[in-house]
Amino acid sequence: MIRNYLKISKSFFDLKANNKKLLSLLVISYILDTLIALALPFLVAQIVECATVRNFDQTFFYIILLGISYVIYNLLYHWSYVTYAHNADYTYNKLQEMITEKVVNYDEQFTKKMSKSYLINTTSNDLWYVYGMHDNIFDILSNVVYLIGSIIILCSVNIYLGLLAFIFSLLYLQLNNYLTKKRDYHLLSQRRWQDKIVGFFGEILDGNKEIKTFDMKNELNTHLNAMKRGWKKAYFSKRKYYDAKTALLPALLHIGKLLLYLILIIMLAHEQITIGILVLIIGYYDEIYDGNICINNLYNDLCSNSVRITRLNKILNYHSKNMIQDGNVLNDDIFGIVDFEHVSFEYENKPILKDITLHFKPKTLYAIVGHSGCGKSTIFRLLLRLYKPNSGEILIDGTDIFLYSREVYASNVAIVTQKPFIFNMSIKENFDLVDSNMEHQIQVCKRVGIHDFIMSLQKGYHTILKEDGTNISGGQKQLIALARTLLSKAEILLFDEVTSSLDPNTTKQIIGILKDLKKDHTIIMVTHKPSLMKIADSIVVIDQGKVVGRGKHKDLLKNKYYQNLQK
Repeated sequence: MIRNYLKISKSFFDLKANNKKLLSLLVISYILDTLIALALPFLVAQIVECATVRNFDQTFFYIILLGISYVIYNLLYHWSYVTYAHNADYTYNKLQEMITEKVVNYDEQFTKKMSKSYLINTTSNDLWYVYGMHDNIFDILSNVVYLIGSIIILCSVNIYLGLLAFIFSLLYLQLNNYLTKKRDYHLLSQRRWQDKIVGFFGEILDGNKEIKTFDMKNELNTHLNAMKRGWKKAYFSKRKYYDAKTALLPALLHIGKLLLYLILIIMLAHEQITIGILVLIIGYYDEIYDGNICINNLYNDLCSNSVRITRLNKILNYHSKNMIQDGNVLNDDIFGIVDFEHVSFEYENKPILKDITLHFKPKTLYAIVGHSGCGKSTIFRLLLRLYKPNSGEILIDGTDIFLYSREVYASNVAIVTQKPFIFNMSIKENFDLVDSNMEHQIQVCKRVGIHDFIMSLQKGYHTILKEDGTNISGGQKQLIALARTLLSKAEILLFDEVTSSLDPNTTKQIIGILKDLKKDHTIIMVTHKPSLMKIADSIVVIDQGKVVGRGKHKDLLKNKYYQNLQK
């Protein structure tokens, strides 16, 4: 039991999510609380002993000393609960930040090895229990110390009697019921905020590609912090009643004890009763009994939490050979020349790209075409640095793409996907994740032709979009995603089957936008639509991971692979 206790405790503190200062204060409060708790029965024994020999001056001295000890004990108990609350708040927020940081930076294998439900349950249910484990750990330790001390002192102390127990117990239960209702009310509010936070984590998982592409981490944390402030307010409101219920309310019973002792002393003075040392002995016995039950319950909780720590560590310690390390090249003066030089890539030992050499230049619209599974999307995944090639190099302006810093790369290479992800926040807040300048937002919305639609909405740019933009059409969602991409001011724009599910009118609008954008961007699109192939300045035909054709639409009509695609 001791070995497992130490092992679990170490695994919790190895998370490095505690505030060291608050943790030190918590340890001190537990130590002082335990020492005073051990002294209380001794003081009671002295009261009984002095009263027995009718040394009332000394007896009243020990009663006063006992009253002071009770006050100090309750103040220390209150101190420990306040310290616990602040450290728990720190730990909860710290673990959330650590998980967000890890999830945003993981490769695509991460979500394949761990399901979304595992991630959500771990970041909600498991995290909910783990963040307060330091209290569980110190509770066990203090109870063990108290249990050992009680056993040592057992033979030299006395039992106590409780003449006013019923009155004070009834009053205690009434107040306890009131405080419990208040606590549960704020607990419900706290869980609602927790549900919002968990839902937002789900959005982060669904929109992971956009987050990486646009480097939204800091802006998302700002939005998350607003939710956490609501959670924190509800949490500390709940803690107020929980603190009063658990730490302050027992003072009522302590007052009852003091009154009881005074009554007993008066009775002794009139020689009505005789009290022996057995009073305190029974008291220590009861404490030992309760201590064993408490340690058993706490230890069971600790063992349950060890499973939750294991689940958290599975996320925090995830590692894959495909994980990409950001470079440190800070040159942001990107012209937009993209080169694939003899690039080969395998996925799970299956060849996907085979010795690909490509050249893309600025102010040009390129189309990459081919049958499903030929390697088109893999070219984009490599360009987005989601994978590293097994051999060859990918260069932007002559520099290996993996040498650029995350910030520089995210601001120069952006993608619009077939199914872009929109967050459950206002249109402006979605744009704010990339660029919070309102003038820039209006400018790009006008350029893609979505500004008039946005202004026709009752709240304009402050209109709240449902999760993944389900309250607007697919075409409107695609144009908002395109505007968001342009806000990144990226020189290189990637379009992945952006018109595959759009109506003809919106597709025609997208074609016009692509023609306009090529004036000042390097544009590469993956498409299966002949209408888009025809407007491309250069087409790359891929088949089974190899380049099997290049040129304009009319030049490729004699290419058998391209002919097959047209059919």
